[in-house]
Amino acid sequence: MDGKKRLWWQEFTRPEIVEHAKICDIAMLPVASIEQHGEHLTTGEDSWHAIKISEMVAERTGIMLLPCPWYGAHPYHHWNYAGTIPLRFETFMNLLLDIVRGAAVAGYNKFIIFNCHGEEWAIPPVVHQLGLEGYFVVAPTLWEIAKTTLNEVLETPFMHADEAETSLGLYLVPELVDMSKARDEVHEYLIDSKWFAGPGGLIKDRMPWHAATFTQPEYKHLKHGVVGYATKGSAEKGRRIVEAAVNWLVSLIEELKTKYPPGVKPPVK
Repeated sequence: MDGKKRLWWQEFTRPEIVEHAKICDIAMLPVASIEQHGEHLTTGEDSWHAIKISEMVAERTGIMLLPCPWYGAHPYHHWNYAGTIPLRFETFMNLLLDIVRGAAVAGYNKFIIFNCHGEEWAIPPVVHQLGLEGYFVVAPTLWEIAKTTLNEVLETPFMHADEAETSLGLYLVPELVDMSKARDEVHEYLIDSKWFAGPGGLIKDRMPWHAATFTQPEYKHLKHGVVGYATKGSAEKGRRIVEAAVNWLVSLIEELKTKYPPGVKPPVK
C-alpha cells in the first residue's frame, strides 16, 4: 500500500468491504460510456467525468465507490461511429441490476447510480425494477443536478463534445485534452430544434431529446464528432459545474446518513 486513501471497491479486501458497510452502507456506482468526443477529447471523456466527480464526493463523505463499468447505453444516432462502443439497452440495464444486487450482499443498503452520459432514459427501468426487489436507489444525472450552474456559466446550449464537456475535461483531466484540435460544429436536425431540448432539458417547454428520432446517425454528418462549440470551453467553467454537482451529491448523502444510519434500510418494499 502506498498510503493513498482508498475509495474504490476493487482496492479493498472482502473483509474490509464488509466492515466498511457497517460504518457507511451507501455505495455509489458511476456510469458513463466509451464514446467518440471529437478530435480533442478522448473516448473515455464521459467516464472520466463520472470517476473524478465520484472520487471528490467519496473523499468528503466516506461512501464506497463501485467500479465504473466504462461502457454504456447509447441512443440510436450514436451507433456505428468509430471510437464509440455501445452496449445494447438490455445489456446495460442487466449490468446495473447485477452490480447493485451483488454489492448488496456485502451489506450495502443505499445505492446511488451517478450518470454522466446521455443514457438517462435507460436508467429509470433499472431503478424501478430494483424498487420492486426492495432496493433503495437514487439515480441522478450530472447535467440535471448542476442545471442552474450550467445555465449560468455556458454561453451555448449543452450538447456533445462541446463547450460544456470540453470545460469538464479541461478541469478534470486537462492532460487528456488537446485544444489545438478543438472544432466547432453545427448540427442539423430532421425537425426544428425548437421542439426538443438537449441534455438535461436546459430549455423549458420542450420535449426531451431522447423522445424522438430527430436526427441522422452522427457518423453520416458530423465531420469532427462535435455538436456545439468546443472552442468556448474553459477549465473555470468546468470547475463551477463540477463543484455544483459535488455539493449536490454530498448534501444528498449526508441527509441519507442522518435519516438512515448504517444498517437501517429505507422501507422501499
